Amino acid sequence: MSGKGAGLWTLSIVIGLLFAAFFIYVAYDIVSKGLSNWQQWIISRPFIALGRDFWFVVAGILWVIGTIIFFMEVSGDTIDRSFRIVKNNVKWDAVDVTVTALSAAIYGGSLAATGGIPIIPGFTWLRPGNALAPLFGMLFGVPGALGTAIGNFIADALTGYLSIGSIGGFIGNFMIAYLPYKFMKDHSFRSPRSIIEYYIWGAVIGSIYVALYISWWLDALEPVIGLPRPLIWGRFAPWVIFNDAIVTSTITPILGYLLYPPIKMRGLYWKDRVGLPITHFPHLTPSSRWCFCSTGLGEASSL
Repeated sequence: MSGKGAGLWTLSIVIGLLFAAFFIYVAYDIVSKGLSNWQQWIISRPFIALGRDFWFVVAGILWVIGTIIFFMEVSGDTIDRSFRIVKNNVKWDAVDVTVTALSAAIYGGSLAATGGIPIIPGFTWLRPGNALAPLFGMLFGVPGALGTAIGNFIADALTGYLSIGSIGGFIGNFMIAYLPYKFMKDHSFRSPRSIIEYYIWGAVIGSIYVALYISWWLDALEPVIGLPRPLIWGRFAPWVIFNDAIVTSTITPILGYLLYPPIKMRGLYWKDRVGLPITHFPHLTPSSRWCFCSTGLGEASSL
């Protein structure tokens, strides 16, 4: 490994550890001050200081963008790096439908398993299962992100949290899976770039985005939903950021490192499913690759 390569690895590890350490400190701060003293949480201070009007405008912009992206992607379109609307090349064949269904079942079940530990009764609970959301997007693309959205809806139904507010959670959870899928170039967790990109898009931006998206929806429908606006922005939004970030910054990278090779080997990684070259099957002979790709679980374009 060259000196530059070693330096990049060191930087990526330091960045990951700093993010993880910060959210572990936030957990300590919340526990030490108590769930009822949310006004004193360190993660609540930016929301309280800047006020509801500021966050409502910012979150409203993100809500519009996220909603447009959701409907574009599920209808088969996407925005490329040149800001052109193009087809996203999702096949929606039997494999994609199965991936969506399994992602929904696994994610919904993992969230529902801790549904008996409420933080704001009727609105949110302790959710270590959130660690799976970025992974489903990174590994399976749009089908995995849609499965994440459906899984959150299933969890709301199973735990008694299902309400009109769940509509915000549906697309909000889609976005936490979508962002690392869309904006990371390397999903392998095997390079400094992959790790740095993940902590930016998967752990931090994704956690903030889902919190603001759902909070805007709850605020806009406050007369119907009934959660007071000071509680939405002072307690709910900060808690959702923490609840997502604490597990996505600590558990998700480990799961991603372990799961990427078998998902890639079986041809289920989304880049292989949309026809991009296979580059991570050095152990397969040319004839084995042809057989593998001809099953429809991979593409033969690089052979």
